[in-house]
Amino acid sequence: MINVGHIETEIPKHFVVPNMLLLAGSGQNVGKTSFAVDAIKHLKKFGNVVYGLKITPHFHTSNPTHLIVQTDDYQIALEKDFLGNKDSSRMLKAGADEVFFVQTTTDNALLDVFDFVNRMAKENVLWVCESGGLRFFVDPGVFLYFKHKNQEAQKESAKKLMPLANRIVEFDGSSFDLPVNQISVSENKLILD
Repeated sequence: MINVGHIETEIPKHFVVPNMLLLAGSGQNVGKTSFAVDAIKHLKKFGNVVYGLKITPHFHTSNPTHLIVQTDDYQIALEKDFLGNKDSSRMLKAGADEVFFVQTTTDNALLDVFDFVNRMAKENVLWVCESGGLRFFVDPGVFLYFKHKNQEAQKESAKKLMPLANRIVEFDGSSFDLPVNQISVSENKLILD
């Protein structure tokens, strides 16, 4: 495990990440992870290196198996379990080259978290990331906001995130109103066709 207290570097206040597909949504079971899985499979078909990033705003597990970094505010672990049912395991099973599972206690930690995992990434990697809070610190190539079909925004966070989305994606429980093949790559930038 790395002690981040020994890493002295200035962290940007905002990141521009054209090689990221960022997914957020209005709660659980709105299709974010299912779409992430489909997107990873789609991007891998073209020979791209794809990393998954699952960020959750609370701690589920205090001691993940492949822990890389732990502070009072966050944990970063590599997901290596192909057989699990966690969202990060599903990303790995879909073919992601690496998957980072991040648990945070505060959105303020997201700058540190993304700076760290981004430094660990290979050049020309494409990111498929599931996190709502990260959008306030990152300008991704494509940002999709997921909600159930005919659902109105209820949470305050949804009202802030929805206007930032390239597209609001509706999920009816089995399919999306946006085909994953409308996401393409040009010069290592993700684009919504």
